[in-house]
Amino acid sequence: MSKIIEVTDSNFEEEVLNSDLPTEVDFWAPWCGPCKMVIPIYEKLAEEYSGRFKFCMINVDENRGMAMKYQIKSIPMQKFFSDGENVDEILGAAPEDMIRGKVEDILSRFPSSEKGRLKTILYSWVEHNKQDGKKFSKWKEKVEDMEVEPVYNSIVQAAQEVKEANERLSQLLIELEE
Repeated sequence: MSKIIEVTDSNFEEEVLNSDLPTEVDFWAPWCGPCKMVIPIYEKLAEEYSGRFKFCMINVDENRGMAMKYQIKSIPMQKFFSDGENVDEILGAAPEDMIRGKVEDILSRFPSSEKGRLKTILYSWVEHNKQDGKKFSKWKEKVEDMEVEPVYNSIVQAAQEVKEANERLSQLLIELEE
């Protein structure tokens, strides 16, 4: 049975920033009516997404350090984290379908499975290298004399090797999808 994890200033890094799973943090306070309205939604989703997504809550009155760090000016505020980075947020008492949609979106962008994470990394790597390869090709076309700088030929050769490696990674990504 999964439940919402109560975090504090002292364990925030361990529970949220170092989490292997995408994580939602509900910044709340006991006196906040709208905050109390969303807790049952997060309890339900914590059960449903157990092992794939982590749900936490932090009392802003008792943990001012994190509230200040993340500039919490209004509550409830839900911040979503993946790999130690704040990747999204919802301000206010949102309905379940909106929260569920945000969780699904984050899971698609930041998968928690080993294979899913690998696919995301490879896709980003391949696309980044394609863009840089295009920029490099444009630069190479503009260079009038490759012999002016002897290192240029070595760079062109290394860039060709990167291009070939990137093509191989693209093929492996296709195989990984199957």
